[in-house]
Amino acid sequence: WASRFSRFYNYAIANRTLRWIAQKTTGLAQGRKLPAVAKSSFLKWAEQQRLDRPSREDGDKVVYFTDVFATWFDTNLAKAVVKTLQHNGISVYVPTQQLWSAAAAIAEGDLQYARKVAQVNVTILADAIRQGYTVVTTEPAAAMCLSQEYPALLDDDDTALVANHTQDVCHYLWNLHRRGKLELTFQPQNYQVGYHLPCHLRALQDHTPGEHLLRLIPGVRVHRIEKGCSGMAGVFGLKSKNYRNSLRSGWGLLSTMRDSEIQVGTTECSACKIQMEQGTSKPTLHPLKLLALAYNIMPELEEQLRGATRDLIVS
Repeated sequence: WASRFSRFYNYAIANRTLRWIAQKTTGLAQGRKLPAVAKSSFLKWAEQQRLDRPSREDGDKVVYFTDVFATWFDTNLAKAVVKTLQHNGISVYVPTQQLWSAAAAIAEGDLQYARKVAQVNVTILADAIRQGYTVVTTEPAAAMCLSQEYPALLDDDDTALVANHTQDVCHYLWNLHRRGKLELTFQPQNYQVGYHLPCHLRALQDHTPGEHLLRLIPGVRVHRIEKGCSGMAGVFGLKSKNYRNSLRSGWGLLSTMRDSEIQVGTTECSACKIQMEQGTSKPTLHPLKLLALAYNIMPELEEQLRGATRDLIVS
């Protein structure tokens, strides 16, 4: 709905009066910063770029599962993923029939609906895997769904296949580096970056590939923020009844983001990004955006790094 009426939606989420009405009618916290909807979805762009067709060629190939945030809100993130992978000689396939991960539905207990969504996604992704593709995603909650939640909903061979061939995109690129195949032609970037490891990734892997990738960029100084959970917990922190508790839970992270040594935040999780920008004007970006900027394949991302977040809208 919001994508069709993006201009009105984006105006509404930035208007305090309309946000007060939304809080009273929907329970959405009035003071919570929210992401603006893009004018056009990433999947539409992918179709225009002919990424919606699987390749029969040999070599490293990934199928990109985008989920909601990269599809509708931060389309530049999704484009950065595609361009970074292609820059490293990876073939990218973006099936436009894919649905969202249904992570929020699972969290809210709507398992019947989540099972239907999971079945559609598993069918698409399993078919791609049989053609030699590895599944990558930029959303940690989506990676958790594909690798752990879906097998609990659908006990079949296709679901197990998807679970065993899904990686966070930073994990995929770090493995590429360990194989000596990652392009290291980075342009120096003079930024002090605060990195937050999302809880979902902490549960899925025992190291921090996103942080490691950033340390490869000349001039980038990474400060790992060890303050526990961001406090967002998916949709939990969006609700007015949970808003204050969410901020209290994430106060360690929020206060660190105000440190003068940190110029920009970075994290793989869209919910954590929203929390990290709450109460500060500093932007928080996905590590892939910083990689794309350092590769000089998306110079337009510099504007987001230098810009300040708005009162009720994240960068």
